[in-house]
Parts: sequence; structure tokens; C-alpha cells
Amino acid sequence: MIKKVLIGVVVGVALLALAFWGVPVDDVRGALAQMNPLWLIPVALIFLYQQAIRAWRQQIMVKALVPTTTYWTNLGILCMGFLCINTFPARLGEVVRPYLLMRKEGLPMGAGFGLTFVERLLDLTATLVILALVMTFADLPSHTIELAGRAWDVTDLGTTVGTTLLLPLLVIVLSLLFFGQWVLKTSKAIHVFITARISWGWLDRLGLAALKFAESFVQGLESVRSPTRLAALVALTAATWAGSAFLYTALAAAFGFADAIQYLEGLGVMVLIMLGTMAPAPPGFVGVYEAAGRGALAVFGVHGGDLDSKALAYTLVLHYWTYFVQALTAWWFFRRESEGWWELMLWAVGRRKKDPAPDAAAGSVDVEGEQ
Repeated sequence: MIKKVLIGVVVGVALLALAFWGVPVDDVRGALAQMNPLWLIPVALIFLYQQAIRAWRQQIMVKALVPTTTYWTNLGILCMGFLCINTFPARLGEVVRPYLLMRKEGLPMGAGFGLTFVERLLDLTATLVILALVMTFADLPSHTIELAGRAWDVTDLGTTVGTTLLLPLLVIVLSLLFFGQWVLKTSKAIHVFITARISWGWLDRLGLAALKFAESFVQGLESVRSPTRLAALVALTAATWAGSAFLYTALAAAFGFADAIQYLEGLGVMVLIMLGTMAPAPPGFVGVYEAAGRGALAVFGVHGGDLDSKALAYTLVLHYWTYFVQALTAWWFFRRESEGWWELMLWAVGRRKKDPAPDAAAGSVDVEGEQ
């Protein structure tokens, strides 16, 4: 874990320096001073909207396994869990939401990770669909880079990446939904076959533990087997991402470049930042978020001259204002639920040390990040 923290810090410092490259600090201060602060209100409201929709989506998934679950409980778990994801080092926050689901709803940890995994697949699918649509229909400036002696068009590259990754991702989702139980039964049969002939003590116990986790993980996937429930999850995922794009256009208006970042461009900035924050990062995505934000704005023509300072100021406000709003909602639930912030982090550290398996399930497609 220490290695991951150090890598994240190094990457974060390097990208933070890159984000500030060529932009005088005084110019950033000037851009912040010229910002219209009234636009921070709709930005906060849109952020709260997407949290509310995500909690509704989570409730539908949990309700398939715990019929008595309530919206308020899921909203609290989501707010506390997301703050931990966006704050704890080495992505330790990934294990907090499944842990809170276990404590408050009685879900096995594996089922909690299964639910989280389904969410990530839905969000990643939405991200790739949006990326392909934006790169196809948005009026983008031409961006060409020289790499390996060849000119590459960034727009074409983005469209190709989005459409190429989308099909395999959909295959993975459908395979998990329809063949998860078969894979689990096959794995159990293989385990029984091996242990009947070879008994290695600790290896047997490790295999049983892995099968137990896999069983509860597959149980978590049960929440999307119902066509009606799956349709509701897809609709709420679309509502989350479609509504969140207005946050980016509102903030563009605050800095005076609303003409460059309209709705379609706001969608593009959103997904590019989310994809950028998948890189190793220090606590709070410091540096990684700023570099991703400035790069995303540059793709849509917000760069050059005084726009560089405005773009950096925009990204700083986007990052830390939404983090502040998120922290306020999480703080309220921490107080209400009598949860300990440091206790959760210490538990997460201990969990990672003794059980690395959930990391592969929860961290493979991390696009939740900070929105």
C-alpha cells in the first residue's frame, strides 16, 4: 500500500506541475476574481442532483437483496462512501461502501463488491457511449499530435477508443449477468476435484475463502438479472450523466466561455475528466484532476492566451467546490450515523492488508471519482 501511495503522490505532483505549466499564478488569481460566484449555486445543486440519482440507483440494486432497504439509508452510504473514495490514499475508499452496506443492511462484503462492480460497468459503458457520441457530433477543433513518426488526430483516436472498448465491455457485462452462476458452479466443482486428490491445508482454506467471496459477489449481480430492474438502472445511469453535464456548462458560464462549452462539450469535458482520474493519484486526486480538466478543456478549444488561466481556474473551482459540497453532505451523514472517519480509514487499511481480493473486483473500472 505504501508503494501505491508513493506512486500516486509522484504522479499527482508531476501532473499538478503540468497543469500549472505556462500559467502565472497571478493570472489564475485574476481569473478567479473575475468569476461570477452566483453560478456556484447551480453547480452545487446539480452535484446534489447526481448524488440523489446515484443513491436511487443504489437502492434499486440493494432492494433486490434486502427488500427492507430505504432510500435515506442508501443516500447516506453513498455520500459517506464517495467522500472516502475521493479522500483516502491508494483508493482505500473503495472498500468503505461495501463495508457500510454490510454493517447497515447485512449484505456480505462480496455482494457489496458485486453491486459496486455492476455500477462501475454501467458508468464505464455510459462513459464510452458519451465519448463516442461527443467525438462524432461535437464541433471540435482539429488536434493533431506527432507520435512514432506519424500524425494522429486526437478526435479520431478518441472515437476509435470509445467504440472499440464498448463492444468487449458489453460482452463482459452480459457474460457476468447470464453465466455468473455457471462459472461459480464450475469453479466449485474444480475445487472439489482438486482437494479430493491434493490436500494442502492453507491452499484449501484460501480456495474456500475465494469461492465464498465469489458466491456473494455473484449474489450481488442478481440485482440486474431482472429486465425491469436492469432497465431502471440503465435509465437512472443515463439521467445521472445527462444531468451532470449541466454542471460543466454552468461553470463555463461563470468564467465567461459558455460559447465554447455548451451541453455537448460539457458532456465531453465530464467524461474526459472521469477517464483522466483513472490514473494513479494522491489523496483527493490532487494534480491528476487539474491536469485532466485543463486537458479536457483544451480539446474543446479553451486554451491559448488568457483562456489558459481561465481553464486552470475553472478546473480548480470544479474540483474543490464539488469536493466541498460532497464533504458537507457526507459530514452530515457521518454525524447522523455516528460513523467514525478515521475508524473507517483504519479499517480499510487493515482490510487491504489481509484481503486483497476485493481490490480486483472494485478497482478494475474506477470511473466514479469526483463529479
